[in-house]
Amino acid sequence: MNLTGLARTHGLTMTVLALAIGALTTLAVVARSPAEALQLTFAPGDVFISTEDGQVQWRGPDGTLNRLLLGTVPGKPEGIRLDAASELYVAHWCVSVGLTSSCAMGNTVEKFNTSGISQGTIGSGYDCNPHAIAFDKAGAVYVGQADCTGAILKFELGRAPTAFAVAAENRGAFWIDLAADGCTIFYTSWGPDVKRFDVCANAQGADFNAAPLPGGQTHDLRVLADGGVLVSSGNVVARLDATGALAQTYTVPGPTRYWGGLDLVGDGTFWAADYYSSDVYRFDLASGTVLARFNSGTPPFTVVGVAVVKALVCP
Repeated sequence: MNLTGLARTHGLTMTVLALAIGALTTLAVVARSPAEALQLTFAPGDVFISTEDGQVQWRGPDGTLNRLLLGTVPGKPEGIRLDAASELYVAHWCVSVGLTSSCAMGNTVEKFNTSGISQGTIGSGYDCNPHAIAFDKAGAVYVGQADCTGAILKFELGRAPTAFAVAAENRGAFWIDLAADGCTIFYTSWGPDVKRFDVCANAQGADFNAAPLPGGQTHDLRVLADGGVLVSSGNVVARLDATGALAQTYTVPGPTRYWGGLDLVGDGTFWAADYYSSDVYRFDLASGTVLARFNSGTPPFTVVGVAVVKALVCP
């Protein structure tokens, strides 16, 4: 997310300098206090956030910072998502080099294993600024691109990527989620609507929402088990029912908010990030009650993506 272009820390702090040509990014790697052991593998309920100053933070279910993930790919981390095996995927935007190349570095998706170790990049053929990620049950990866063609790319093992040309509003396929039918991608394009595309039929669908969303600028979204959609929409998070009608909104009192990344926990709650303050809140989906909050420890206007490790469900 880029509007100006869209942790609390304690214990031992180490600074890591990551140099991309023409840009220097400083990352603070924060450990827990000596009395607390660092968690070594991702666990159910763990929360991940990406920030536009270059961080991917790994936090516990209560929001306590565990550590930062050290990537190998330049470019701002944007949308993030966990696959069925709880491995984390991070979309990186382009890094410009000089005056002639606007996308010489970054511009890809990085994968981390469940120990938080980078496994390098996945996919190829990105136009510019991959931003959002989703998975189908067969393991295919879908990547929404914010700019250039704005297409959604599908990556399957052993096959060339498939590009789906989707209808755009103010950006491309900015945030995406795949419905349970395995065919319908719900997506937002930084406009007033929740849009749909059928990747099985390669066909644009009708907008899902019955009326423009209250915040006017849609961002991250999740399809709910009841067929509705939870979507960040400017100064509120909106819940649409299965007909696309507005059923509920969520926000917190105080200054104006701008909700971006969000993810479901799997227990009837969700985490959502306020881009303006870089605060991240946990809401009860039914009541709207705020259950927890943490600040990323990064400047305002930096927190983008949110991802939560789900409990593994045995067949």
